[in-house]
Amino acid sequence: MKKLKVLMLTSSYPKNEDDNSSIFLKYLAESIADKDIDVTILAPDHADIANRDSDFINHSIKIHHFHYLPKKLQLLAYGSGILPNIKKHPLLIFQIPFFFFSMLFSLINICIKSKPDIIHAHWIIPQGLIAVIVGSILRIPVITTAHGADAYALNNRLLSSIKKYVISKSQIWTSNTASTANVIQMEKSKLVIIPMGVDIQQFSSGDATVLRRNIEEENIILFVGRLVEKKGVRYLIEAFNNLTNSVKSQSKLWIVGSGNELSLLQKIIEDYKLSDYIKFFGDISNKDLPSYYAAADIFVAPSIIDSSGDTEGQGVVLIEALASRTPVISTNTGGIHEVISNNKTGLLVEPAQPEQLAKAIEQLLNNSFLKNKMIKNGFDHVTKTYGWSNIADKFISTYYSVVNK
Repeated sequence: MKKLKVLMLTSSYPKNEDDNSSIFLKYLAESIADKDIDVTILAPDHADIANRDSDFINHSIKIHHFHYLPKKLQLLAYGSGILPNIKKHPLLIFQIPFFFFSMLFSLINICIKSKPDIIHAHWIIPQGLIAVIVGSILRIPVITTAHGADAYALNNRLLSSIKKYVISKSQIWTSNTASTANVIQMEKSKLVIIPMGVDIQQFSSGDATVLRRNIEEENIILFVGRLVEKKGVRYLIEAFNNLTNSVKSQSKLWIVGSGNELSLLQKIIEDYKLSDYIKFFGDISNKDLPSYYAAADIFVAPSIIDSSGDTEGQGVVLIEALASRTPVISTNTGGIHEVISNNKTGLLVEPAQPEQLAKAIEQLLNNSFLKNKMIKNGFDHVTKTYGWSNIADKFISTYYSVVNK
């Protein structure tokens, strides 16, 4: 029987083994490929991608990178993400036409050569738009997946019309949470809710020994993610400053990740005189992340709705923390409440409320019964719901429903 051939189109994919850029797509692609599906990735090139060739094979997955400008000038994608990158450097908006048409023509070229059975576009704009254009020309069915930013942001009249067009031309569209789908509010008959998953074995096997050496008595509060506005890290720093002196003196805040708010966050820390309590680790490779979760007493994801209207569609770091048996505090925004059940698998507070966040941190640190209950409930929940094998089965079933139709 001929193998099903799936071509995934994305604006972000891990650039190397240590990179976490949209790492969930790498796990998804590998999990699907492990089930005897032929998977090809088309993603943008970047200066940090070492190979000069346009494609290579990794984990039986063919990966193609399209060039849209001279290598050192390709700055639109990766890093903080396309929208935050443009917000910090407005002139990057002039790279968009080069990016769009390079992706378009690269997709046409690959489709003609490899003849995929289906194009799976991740994010509605621009990948979904490009996919349905090429799919219409070459008569290839398209599935488009919304991850969050494409739902919550990009909502002016023109972009809303483009989103409507993409969904109407996709054979099926999927969303990581019902909340993300409800924001889009289109073509519900074509909608399938499929979350992103987590490697439970990897994240449940972290070793805290080295990281906790000489700090056994301290409370470690952990954040992992991009340092961009919607992640709300400034409110976590304010919350840490609001802790009672007795708790603060025994605690440390670890911030893992990079992004365009780093300088702002460092200034806030200096203003609060918290430099002795807060440490930035920068980007940590995905294989090392489980040990950071294991070393933490609490994981906090203080997401907010940012100035563009964007917020958390699902929050993959939350399920990583749950899989690591680390108790979670997050905010009641976007699709987070579909991942974290308040007072059962974690604590939820209102976004941009550092006082509430500080109280929740102290509540978990001072209540071992509640903490242990959430650790057990959270791990059970993530095991039943977010294993990559189950997520891959759902996507493969969706692929076949389209191809067979």
